[in-house]
Amino acid sequence: METLTIEKPRDPQGPEELRDDGGYVFHHPPKALWDRGVQPPPQAWKRYSVYLHVPFCKKICTFCTFERKRLRRDSLDGFVPRLWRELDTVVATDDLSEAALHSVYLGGGTASLLPNDAIAHFVDRMRREFGLREDTEVTLESEPGTKTAEDLRIARDAGVNRVSIGIQAFQDPLLKSLNRSHDAAQAIAMAEAVHTAGIENLHVDIMYGLPGQTMEMWRETVQRCLDLGVKHLSAYQMILFPDEVMARLIRSGEVPPQPHPDVIDEMRAHAVETFTRAGLPRYSLTEFAEPGFECRYVITTWDGSDYLGFGPGAYSRSHRQLWENHTVHAAYHRDADNGRRPVGRSVEMTPRQTLERDLAMGLCMLGVEPEALARRAGIGLDSVAPVLRELTDLGLVRAEGPLLRLTGPGVRYATEVMKRLTATQF
Repeated sequence: METLTIEKPRDPQGPEELRDDGGYVFHHPPKALWDRGVQPPPQAWKRYSVYLHVPFCKKICTFCTFERKRLRRDSLDGFVPRLWRELDTVVATDDLSEAALHSVYLGGGTASLLPNDAIAHFVDRMRREFGLREDTEVTLESEPGTKTAEDLRIARDAGVNRVSIGIQAFQDPLLKSLNRSHDAAQAIAMAEAVHTAGIENLHVDIMYGLPGQTMEMWRETVQRCLDLGVKHLSAYQMILFPDEVMARLIRSGEVPPQPHPDVIDEMRAHAVETFTRAGLPRYSLTEFAEPGFECRYVITTWDGSDYLGFGPGAYSRSHRQLWENHTVHAAYHRDADNGRRPVGRSVEMTPRQTLERDLAMGLCMLGVEPEALARRAGIGLDSVAPVLRELTDLGLVRAEGPLLRLTGPGVRYATEVMKRLTATQF
């Protein structure tokens, strides 16, 4: 196992918002600098992506930190009309005359809880008003047991050409400890339904480092993914924070502890080796794909491209502008009803912050072109030269021509790389 002794830089966000996973960089610039309730200026969208956040789940997972609520009988009745009003507001305020969508991602929460007609209507509006084209990647994030093969055929006919299934594990006791609403048989059935519906681009999410998970269980999960004929998959290490439900369950002894760090390292290495050998090489910290099936939404989220978010808690970016929709549903409903963009907080990044964020996020794709990012941010690369030298001296990154790549230890300690790149002194 690789070891690295490093003195942690001061975290500008304070311990309350300290993250220990790739999501850390989404909180740069620090949320303390974002303005509450300030509307971003009207935008002119060109090459960009769209994310829809459907903030409801049948059950609340014990590890999840995303904005979500448990689905009630009337949840979607309140949400869907406000979503259409949010789309109306953007059409009325922003310039979409040259809009061209790289990708559309219906996520959550659980996007597959949306009725078929709502999915079709959303995709149709993307086509008519937001620049969706024939070659746009359109992903429906799904939970096993929420859609049949016929439902997926309807989604395919509406324009969905990629399905993502949150499987996480193939062992029912592990799924129960995660409070998942499905079992292994339903996960397999969902993947088969995607194939039956004629959707080739199948993605699955799996997790390692789960409480009670053994190396044997992980090997089985990895192999079952390959047996399903996936084109793309994400393998995430479980990262727990002290106040999460799962962390409290472990402390109370109600569920077993996570595997030893050495076992977690072995799990990670097994996934990389097995998926690469099977023809799905790794192309980001967590993503593996058959060549040609790399996720456009993932790539354009991490490479500094523009993206437009809809729904409670959704993030948007337009060059140096960042904003987050209201996470409180009542506030989201109020603004949508009043024809206002339902923005909870926003910030205009400085050129330095833009470069720091884009370097950190780009390295999640294992390599970036620093000079190109500096030109786009409108600032010289000398502003971050000291930290790049430091990371190089530590053996975490290396230059390969115009590219800056994570080394093997850099991949292992990618969070530390991101923290150092975004540890601006205020």
